[in-house]
Amino acid sequence: MIYPMGTLEVGEVATMPADKPGLAKRTTRNASQYGIRNGKTFKCRTINGVTFITRLT
Repeated sequence: MIYPMGTLEVGEVATMPADKPGLAKRTTRNASQYGIRNGKTFKCRTINGVTFITRLT
């Protein structure tokens, strides 16, 4: 799976499927780790099997 965090601009939203058990948590964790390594902040929210990733800073 390719995560879109590197291409997001501030305020932009990307979606990732979360249709398998544990996939939403993995996506959220990867966004957090990417943000820590690159000085960025992301907000993740999962609704109906789709994880929404928003870049905050």
